[in-house]
Amino acid sequence: MSASLTRACSALAVALATLGTSVAVQAAASPSDIAAGKQIAFSRKDGNCVACHVLPGAKMAGNVGPPLGPWVKQAFQSKDEMVKYLYDPQARFPHTVMPPFGRNKMLTEKQLQQVTDYLWSLTEKGERK
Repeated sequence: MSASLTRACSALAVALATLGTSVAVQAAASPSDIAAGKQIAFSRKDGNCVACHVLPGAKMAGNVGPPLGPWVKQAFQSKDEMVKYLYDPQARFPHTVMPPFGRNKMLTEKQLQQVTDYLWSLTEKGERK
């Protein structure tokens, strides 16, 4: 890398840090991770998201929590933020009745990421991309 390019990159990094701007790159989810996440979300023995939330295509879905769909991208700034929430919802909302799937070891980190990948894949119509 040339010295002038190095200086330019350094100046850009300083400018972004000064502005408080961060650039988050969302990793693309694989189709198999999205499918696994859907299976976990719909499974009555695993994630069981449909016990409390409406999901596209779910039968006998609950209504304790909000319907899950494209709004998750508005509620969470990144997939990482959503995974952290699923790990321990009480850390963000102390009085929520949502179970701490990660903290209580109900789901693994990989499973939490897969559920997030599935929910993140939903379009405005509630269907997968």
